[in-house]
Amino acid sequence: AGAAAQRIRGGGGQPPELPVAAPEAAQGKRDPAAREQGQAAPFVGKLEHAVGFDVERVFTVTYFLDTDELAIFEPPVKNSGRTGGKFMERCKVRKPRSSDYYSEADLFLGARIGVYSRRFVLVDADEFTVKYMEQHPEVFPASDIHRIAAKLEAADLDQVASALRARDRLGRGEVKAEELKAVLRAASVAAAAGLSLNDQEVHTLVRALGPRGGMVPYEGLVSGEALAPRRRDGPRKTVQMAEGSGDPELDAAVAKLQGLLYRRGPLGLKGLERGLAHISRGAGCVDRADLDTVLGFCGVTLGEEEASTIFRALDRGSAVVNCAELVQRLRPPLSGGMEGAVREVFDTLEDPTFKTGAVDLEEVLARYRPGRHPRVAEGAMTEGDAQRELEEGLEGVQGAVMAKDLIGFYSDVVAGYQLNEAQLEDMLRGTWGLSGRT
Repeated sequence: AGAAAQRIRGGGGQPPELPVAAPEAAQGKRDPAAREQGQAAPFVGKLEHAVGFDVERVFTVTYFLDTDELAIFEPPVKNSGRTGGKFMERCKVRKPRSSDYYSEADLFLGARIGVYSRRFVLVDADEFTVKYMEQHPEVFPASDIHRIAAKLEAADLDQVASALRARDRLGRGEVKAEELKAVLRAASVAAAAGLSLNDQEVHTLVRALGPRGGMVPYEGLVSGEALAPRRRDGPRKTVQMAEGSGDPELDAAVAKLQGLLYRRGPLGLKGLERGLAHISRGAGCVDRADLDTVLGFCGVTLGEEEASTIFRALDRGSAVVNCAELVQRLRPPLSGGMEGAVREVFDTLEDPTFKTGAVDLEEVLARYRPGRHPRVAEGAMTEGDAQRELEEGLEGVQGAVMAKDLIGFYSDVVAGYQLNEAQLEDMLRGTWGLSGRT
């Protein structure tokens, strides 16, 4: 990893000696005892929105695993007039506008770290740090190659393939590592593919593909073969209707609509639900023209025959379909284990004395911990985005949340993020402050 990281360690002057363990010490599961041995994880940082002289400044941002402290050092550069030195002594640092301190989960490539009214972007890391993150995906989800493989499997990689082949002028099936990273980061390509990878995920993916001499083979990536052994649960299954119809044509049409909606994230179906409520003006039913209008509003392009197949299946002979029934049919059910985990969360929220089967909405929102959302940890969303996800997911709840409301919300979350049972349980533990298995 990172020539820049190597330059920081060796070029022009020496930073303070840091107690960095050998990579071999980090093998296997994360051992709490290792945190007591003074291990440190150094990153390369640059100033965000730097101008003029500051553009060329490079910093070592070191996180101490045993104490959750940060230190920032600027190495001197010969013949540059920059003497470098300590930017910040080793200490715990609170996040901006928060009472929480930075933890190891907040540090990854592409992360922004606020210190003394300055923002540092972490742009590189040394081999020990990168390996440590890959060996502890429960703490660093953006270094979890299994999660990345699932994202790629859910994406349309045709645009990625075209962009890579355009750069591979000799047709060798490989491109430079930096070219592959540039393609995966390109906003236009990512939007067309429905793929969102942060800098750490891109870095992890390139390492997993096994670059040789700076060149990375890409045909296995775009075909899906290269990462197939990395998937935890085998090939991803398309989400299914809540109740099997016995009609393969109908099941296929519903599965396609589900995929188009949830490809937009957990709130994709919620967007359809809002559109239906608006256009039905309180009647709770829509005709075929109204359904087409709402689908267009949601940015969903469904074939004429597929839309007709779904409409006919729910039409009770009055040329309209019930909005609530359509939404219910499109929302995939949780597995028994997943539903049980969500019910246990609800049990912890409910008053143990009265057990009314309902929890005040404001209390639910107040007890939620958006900063522990996996996508916040990845840097893919902010804490505010995570909080709004819950608020919008429970939109329509009148004052009190029941277990079925929470189950419906997490049905959308599982489908939108393509979570398996273990990933859902990790999310529930973090965002609701639970210990042990939910």
